[in-house]
Parts: sequence; structure tokens; C-alpha cells
Amino acid sequence: MEITVTKPIEEFINRQLTKGYADASEVARQALLRWMEEEEFDADPPRLPEKLAEAREGQFRPYDPKRYEARETLGHEASR
Repeated sequence: MEITVTKPIEEFINRQLTKGYADASEVARQALLRWMEEEEFDADPPRLPEKLAEAREGQFRPYDPKRYEARETLGHEASR
């Protein structure tokens, strides 16, 4: 496979070669592996955008420590 890169990318690759990479293919491979890791990591848990939108519109429940403690207790009892 062959790829064409822009001058700034070529300069970046050359800088990486001075840092110890064996060749341009190794630099490209490393960059693509990092990109693939980013794509696999889902920073937004399910429904997070929806919940954030609701909060911005004032549709949320204020924090209630008693309610949270009750949930904690239920969770521990369920795991027994």
C-alpha cells in the first residue's frame, strides 16, 4: 500500500525518525494504532448526550444524599 502525505505530515514523520523509529512505515503504523484506540474508546456512555441536554433544560433531580444512600444499600443487598 502506498499513501501520499502533505508536507507537514512528511516533516512530522521525519522528526519521529530522528527520535528512533526505524522507518516511515513504522511511524505511520504507530499513528494508525493510536487512532484505532481512540475510535474504540467511547467517551460518551449511553444516553449521556440526552441526559446532558435534559440537565441544560432544567429537567433533572437535585442531588439527595438520602436517596443515594438508599440506592447504595439496595445495591449491596442485591449482590448478597
